[in-house]
Amino acid sequence: MNLIFKKKSYCFSLSTKVENSKTTYLTKSGWIIKLISNDKKIGFGEVSPLYSKDLKKCSKQLNMIPEHVEVFKLSEQINIFHPCIQSAINSALAEINGKIIFKKKYYFDEIDNTAILLNPKNVISDLNKIKKRQSNIGKSLTIKWKVALKNNHEEEASLEEILSQIGNNIKLRIDANGSWGREIAYRWADILKDNKNIDWLEQPLCVDDIDGLKELNKKIPIALDESLLKFPNLIDEWKGWQIRRPSQENNPVKLLRELENKKALISISTSFETGIGNRWLYHLASLQLQGPTPKVPGLAMNRIPDSFLFLDEAQKIWDQL
Repeated sequence: MNLIFKKKSYCFSLSTKVENSKTTYLTKSGWIIKLISNDKKIGFGEVSPLYSKDLKKCSKQLNMIPEHVEVFKLSEQINIFHPCIQSAINSALAEINGKIIFKKKYYFDEIDNTAILLNPKNVISDLNKIKKRQSNIGKSLTIKWKVALKNNHEEEASLEEILSQIGNNIKLRIDANGSWGREIAYRWADILKDNKNIDWLEQPLCVDDIDGLKELNKKIPIALDESLLKFPNLIDEWKGWQIRRPSQENNPVKLLRELENKKALISISTSFETGIGNRWLYHLASLQLQGPTPKVPGLAMNRIPDSFLFLDEAQKIWDQL
């Protein structure tokens, strides 16, 4: 099958910044790609690197792809490219080949349908605002708190206050982004191990400390994120929760098949994609919610700006770029 390859770049500012212990996200840049087959079928993908340091590499590699290319040669060429490029191409090919069929509408725009990211600078006041909104809705909520941004003594005090304020209708996810050592991680695990409000501790130790993460997972649910990106083989080996980011994996069709086959302990998370990438996030999150361990996804909906880039029709996004 012969293909026409096209690409357009994008850049947008988040509605509010997102901070973790490693970096701060204020803007996001990437590319939308469009593949057109010789029988006029169209597939879209998004190259959405998480880290700005990867943009130059992705740009160089995307420029190596010719406008007219045979599908086998394209699939072979991208094997050595950045995983985000592989993800975008494989996503577009999956759409062309009917391996994924998107719905016209996915329902993740309500406050209770996705995890709510707390402001790490004002955790308690932000929590109180969320609780007030929640009381008006009358449904359960999931909140996510990024830690290791302040000294541990201060964050433990915030943890104590949070736990005293949330009832069984609020679930908590705590994400250290790989910034804790074993001493602090084990301390938090001991504090939280019997708490029914906790979904999991996310990436509490550095990406390479797999042994430490395995030991912690015996005490409290541990979700891997960054470790999965560095060591993709862990997707098949890790027995605990997995935070999966389809735009960062070299072939999101693998994740699609896992969810279709009812694989447990998977959570879908955003890398701040546009509406193109969000189609995959929403579709996969919908499948996850029908699986054996349903959990609301982490889509950072309260950080998405009001922009055509987040329309739910891929062609309209493409046309306005």
